[in-house]
Amino acid sequence: MKARGIRRLHPLEPGDPREVGGHRVVGRIGSGGMGTVYAADSPGVHGYLAVKVIHAEQASDHRFRDRFALEARLLSRVNSPSVARFVRADVQAELPWMITEYVPGPTLRHHVERYGRLKKGMLLGLAAGTAEALRAIHAAGVVHRDLKPSNVVLSDKGPKLVDFGIAHPVEDPDPTKWIRLRRMRRAYRDLKLPSPETLPDERITAWVDKLGTPGWISPEQYSRQPTTQRSDVFLWGATVAFAALGHDPFGRADAKEMARRVLFEEPDLEYLPPGLKRVVVAATAKDPDERPDAAELLSEVLALEEGVDTPGTGAAAVRGLLGRRWTEVAVRAPAPPREGARLFGRSPARDQSRP
Repeated sequence: MKARGIRRLHPLEPGDPREVGGHRVVGRIGSGGMGTVYAADSPGVHGYLAVKVIHAEQASDHRFRDRFALEARLLSRVNSPSVARFVRADVQAELPWMITEYVPGPTLRHHVERYGRLKKGMLLGLAAGTAEALRAIHAAGVVHRDLKPSNVVLSDKGPKLVDFGIAHPVEDPDPTKWIRLRRMRRAYRDLKLPSPETLPDERITAWVDKLGTPGWISPEQYSRQPTTQRSDVFLWGATVAFAALGHDPFGRADAKEMARRVLFEEPDLEYLPPGLKRVVVAATAKDPDERPDAAELLSEVLALEEGVDTPGTGAAAVRGLLGRRWTEVAVRAPAPPREGARLFGRSPARDQSRP
């Protein structure tokens, strides 16, 4: 079964913008608790752009605005064919917005849950494309922190990683930083004064570390240790395992039980071919120091392709592998919404869900 994207966009609703940043809004892609994502036309651009507009209640929270501005800055650093491309943003607007490349195609989770696990060349392509995304993200000094099946889109060119909503810069390697921060916070408490938000790293770290999807959080984050680029490597391993299995590698349960499983149990790695299984086992080690970095990960995955004597490294080698192996995707940009769909009681969501 070929992976296919949505056929048609959701219609715009009353109150939705008709233009953002000089781009004409065509329809809705989806909406969540933090904002709505629209599809927009742009002169000279083939296909749509994705426009994320923040909800009014979030826009009134200065912490959320800071978080959103950080997301835009971090995404703008990354240059990879396996990451949705940043276009522009206005984080000071009344309703902050950000424009990125629109990637048509189903998410990895949607496709696997509907059509079953990935196999052979598609599985290898998924592993290589997401490893390349991490290589580029980490080279830009960023920790993504939210690599999971619902944030990987199966495009016609290969897998693409989206959503930098809880990413953060690589932490300062200064080993005395946390000691100094604790002393500073203690001094403010002794004086019965609030801890200022301008303390180095305090605001971002304190807020970010509360976020994540149960079962898709690294062991060190569950243990309240610093979240590093090796945490992304753990999530890469879990994502590849999900693609091979057809279900979550640690199963599904309440948040407390998921934390216990990630901390003390091994993921289910059934159906992974031997070479890729060896890489995933290393990536999902409980100790982050035992995991390979993203560049090593990518090199090892590229070396698994049979019939290629010199696999190469980096984005060019990944594009070559995907050109040879990424064959089970048929994706095109979704059609605009049907006029009057809501007038006749039709469900746009039903149109969206069809392959």
